[in-house]
Amino acid sequence: MKKLLLPCALLAFAFTVSAQDLPENPEPGKCYVRCKTPEVWKTEEVTIQVAPAYKKISTKPAQYKKETERVLVKEASQRLEVVPAVYETQDVVVVTREASQRLEKVPSSVETVTETIVTKEASQRLEVVPAKYETQNVVVEVQPASYRLEIVPAKYETQEVVVVTKEPSHSLSVVPGTYGKETISYHKSDKGSSLSVIPASFTTDTEVVEVKAASAEWQMSERAPDCQSSDPNDCRYWCFKEIPAQYQTVTKTVLANDARVSTTPGCSGANGGGEGCADGTYSRVTVATPPTTRQVDIPQQTTVVKKTVMVTPPTTRQVAIPAVTKTIKKTVMVTPPTTRVIDIPQETTTVKKTIITPESTRVVTIPQETKTIKKTVMVTPPSTRVIDIPAEYSTVSKTILASDATTEEVTVPAQFKTVSKEILVSKGGLTTWKEVECEIVNYSPLPINWNTGSSTLTTGAKQIIDARLLPILKDGVAVEIASHTDSRGSTSSNQALSERRAQSVVNYLISKGINSSKLVANGFGENKLTNRCSDGVSCTENEHAKNRRTEFRVISQ
Repeated sequence: MKKLLLPCALLAFAFTVSAQDLPENPEPGKCYVRCKTPEVWKTEEVTIQVAPAYKKISTKPAQYKKETERVLVKEASQRLEVVPAVYETQDVVVVTREASQRLEKVPSSVETVTETIVTKEASQRLEVVPAKYETQNVVVEVQPASYRLEIVPAKYETQEVVVVTKEPSHSLSVVPGTYGKETISYHKSDKGSSLSVIPASFTTDTEVVEVKAASAEWQMSERAPDCQSSDPNDCRYWCFKEIPAQYQTVTKTVLANDARVSTTPGCSGANGGGEGCADGTYSRVTVATPPTTRQVDIPQQTTVVKKTVMVTPPTTRQVAIPAVTKTIKKTVMVTPPTTRVIDIPQETTTVKKTIITPESTRVVTIPQETKTIKKTVMVTPPSTRVIDIPAEYSTVSKTILASDATTEEVTVPAQFKTVSKEILVSKGGLTTWKEVECEIVNYSPLPINWNTGSSTLTTGAKQIIDARLLPILKDGVAVEIASHTDSRGSTSSNQALSERRAQSVVNYLISKGINSSKLVANGFGENKLTNRCSDGVSCTENEHAKNRRTEFRVISQ
């Protein structure tokens, strides 16, 4: 026992000396903090299956029903009846003489008109040299040439024309159909499958789950009672004690065999066999050749009718009538005067003129001549009428499998249990002194503008934290976040609000990757006012704002 106490005492002395060591070679005006690396843990949720998933199976037997089926024993067919053609006698108008034309002569007409004829043209005379004249004979047409028409009559001849008095047709005769017989097989009864269920079986088992891994921590002993030093840290020693892992035993059910179904097949369908299955037969009359018809032609009937036909239509022939002329005397100036011209007016005489309108022809239409004869016409051709012969049926009894034996599976889901397990990520321990700026050892302002009554960080507040605190915390030091309020409102509500605000800053830093062991959140409410603005004191808004502050400082671990 004494042998064990001696090494332990030496270890305790060594830890005590190292714990009380101050920084080596400190510089004047510098500040130092003791940095302790904490243990880093993380919590994981472990899901354990305590009961497996399995199937519950239930069976339903096959269902049958008796049915009577109406089966065809003789197919439906047809027979044909001849419907004779329908004839009627009609009056047919036959042209015995075609329509033609004849010409009537329209006689000519004569009209006498008066016409003024110049007998002496206008001329001139000269006072010095008179003009010379001579008389000439002039032929004047008093009746123009014309013509007259002579009628050339039309030529006719008689022709014989063949007229259809009865159109061609046909009659129908029936060729009867032929029949045969066949035997039909059918499935008379069914038998379904038989099912039996073998339920699932289970066994019980246990599983030991490690809920917290083994670790160790530094622990300081109590001060020795016979210690003569006034320093409370003297006469103590540090021990790195092991903390055993923690386990939890979970009882679980294990599936030995899942539920299953044993099937005994029955029979079904037209070709099924086995016990309880049967087939039957019946006879059916079938149509081998359907009935048809044969067509018999009936020739047409004609008669001959005489008909007068115009071979050459009537025309006209023109006979020329010469023009009638008259010769008169006319004085003509041969040489005009060569000096002063004196106008001599023309001289005229009036003569009578006969205008003859030649004779012409007028077309007179000669209507055609017709004759009515009797003609037999087939109104409706002969046809056949289909008479349906209904099918013949018989009734047979049969057992039908309405539904085969079935199984219904219900899956019982597995059961799980969630256990929280703590895992040591990194071990903690004592580290050396760390140099820091002396300003941040004391409280420094963190200029966050909080919304009234709110502890939610704004985007601007997060940017201030990123710029002011993250660079300091990444050096491994620990920081205290302190939040304060003004005196307005109740003391309890101000205290709670300041604590929420300080914790909001800490939570944000943790989300940025800072270890929670490096952070301390303290809310002081209205307990540390910086001015006179306590309860009942009238102050300006700027004075109250100085008390609504958030601060931080580096602390020693």
